[in-house]
Amino acid sequence: MKTGECLGNVVSDGRLVRNSGGLQNAQFGIRKDGTLVFGYLSEEDVLDQSNPFVQLVSGVVWLLRNGEVYINQSRAAECGDTQTTGTFDKFINVISARTAVGHDRQGRLVLVHVDGQTESRGVNLWEMAEFLKQQGVINAINLDGGGSATLVLNGTLANYPSEHCSFDGMWRCPRSVSTVVCVHEPGCDPPDCSGHGLCVAGHCRCDSPVWAGPACDTLDCGPANCSLRGVCSAGESLCGDTEGQAGCLCDAGWTGSNCTEACAPGSYGESCSQKCRCQHGSSCDPVHGACSCPAGFYGTSCEHGGALAMTNPFVIPSPECPLGWFGPSCQSRCECDHSCPCDPETGSCNITHHGALQDHLHRGISSWLSLSSALALLLVLSALGNVGLVLQGRRRQQDRDYRYYPLRDINGDTPRSPTSAAWDQEDIQEPEDTQDPNQEFL
Repeated sequence: MKTGECLGNVVSDGRLVRNSGGLQNAQFGIRKDGTLVFGYLSEEDVLDQSNPFVQLVSGVVWLLRNGEVYINQSRAAECGDTQTTGTFDKFINVISARTAVGHDRQGRLVLVHVDGQTESRGVNLWEMAEFLKQQGVINAINLDGGGSATLVLNGTLANYPSEHCSFDGMWRCPRSVSTVVCVHEPGCDPPDCSGHGLCVAGHCRCDSPVWAGPACDTLDCGPANCSLRGVCSAGESLCGDTEGQAGCLCDAGWTGSNCTEACAPGSYGESCSQKCRCQHGSSCDPVHGACSCPAGFYGTSCEHGGALAMTNPFVIPSPECPLGWFGPSCQSRCECDHSCPCDPETGSCNITHHGALQDHLHRGISSWLSLSSALALLLVLSALGNVGLVLQGRRRQQDRDYRYYPLRDINGDTPRSPTSAAWDQEDIQEPEDTQDPNQEFL
């Protein structure tokens, strides 16, 4: 139409754009329940809200009705003033570009476009109706034709327009129109499926089993609810600064999609994400990672024990456990007589140490015996030397001469009392001179 206004009834995405007021022309519409509608509609039908139209557009001439050509009936029922080609008969019979919409027996929507130019090339409506019938179309209406017939696929002009471009007559350009029929996959609400899925044919396909609902916005870890050994998580970390995988966040010691599996040997912690550091085949606590050392080993990681230190022949090395201890983590004390070592695993005192330890013990004992013998010999020699020195000293003491001199010879003559004189005469006697006169006691 020259005014640029829409023709007939128009409903777009559930919104009534134009009401024709009951003007009869062929209609194509889609109701809320998905029903396809072709034919003539009253104003009451257009405005009905029990099952309202979500899409509705008007055309000119009902081409096929229930599989039969319906052009003659349309000529009598429709208003011919809605087209500007000329008389209504000319609009029907002239060859030109044509565009039609219909459906087949399977309910599939069919869009047909025929390129052409009025009175030069294309098809008339009788030919268009027969062609659609041959293609298995059941119901169809003619939308428009001539310069208004334009086909665009994925944003690209796909037909050869009949009108010349206004800026250069040697080129052809599509005509500006007020109403289009746009066919696309139905959208989803929200279009991105809440960020947890993909919109396919109007339905959200959630990308994870833990997301459910029409919009993939419902977190669901199943009826077991993580087996009560974890929490159903949307994927955020505990601190909220990183995003992980949505689903069950298992308690320490458990893993699996529903927290039903215990940690495998060698792992522990939340969702069994930590690696154990236990050595020598020791087991690891699945919750805290603490090592349970086998008999004969000890230490935080059971790193002590098992290796013999043979570098010093005078030091008896510890076997798996330090000498005098046995059992898991070497926590039990041996109770063997004479402080003998016990079996590092069972604590038994009736054991024979393995070859390396036995040989080392023998070498150590031999070394101690040799050292003890050498020390004993030194002690004997030292004792003999001391005895000799004592005997030699005694002989020298016996061989010495002691000469006594009277005090009078030393001090000279002095007056004495009778008592003193008698003492001198009775008690003091000159010893016999048996020594060499040349020897003196000084």
